[in-house]
Amino acid sequence: MAISPLAIVAVILMATSGKGRTNGTAFVLGCYAFAAAFVGLCVLLGCSAGTEDAGSDAHVTVDIVEIVLGVVLLVLAVLQWRNRNHTGTPKWMSALDGLSIWQAFLAGVLISGPLSPKDLPLLIAASGRVSQSRLPVEEIMIVILIFAFIGVLGVLIPWLISVISPSKVEARLSGVRDWLVANHAVTMMILFVILGAKLISSGVADLAY
Repeated sequence: MAISPLAIVAVILMATSGKGRTNGTAFVLGCYAFAAAFVGLCVLLGCSAGTEDAGSDAHVTVDIVEIVLGVVLLVLAVLQWRNRNHTGTPKWMSALDGLSIWQAFLAGVLISGPLSPKDLPLLIAASGRVSQSRLPVEEIMIVILIFAFIGVLGVLIPWLISVISPSKVEARLSGVRDWLVANHAVTMMILFVILGAKLISSGVADLAY
């Protein structure tokens, strides 16, 4: 979850444009809020369906969904490999400079889940795993909040640099930004393969158990 090239590039672009303390902060909060709220809602639905019971149909459904999500990620890996030679800068990146604080927050919400082909399947899979646990409600809430925090670590680091050392942010982050933009397709392909294989193996192992 923490390795999310799209979100990392977005917060770096805000930081290097001088908006790391304002828009960058709103963006990070948007990423965190969506992850925590989405996982929390899915866990609530899963628990109400009885996914914590290892022998229930709901529990098996979670494992099947996890396998399907893994297959989807592998298909996306193939598509990314076919587009690996595309080096153009996405149009949405040039629009980040003109965002207001609330628009930056909304961008964080969208890029951290609904518009992310990598993060949304992982959030769904994580929700299923948490809902299968036999933890008290307060402990489930803590798990969700910690998971969401870990998920935004990738964007927290460049944001912290922009807050602590704004005068040096361009020198420190411009190289990372350029590399991520140039190698986005290959990076995402590798992540899709690793995460897809992980979801499939976890789902199969749980079904076999």
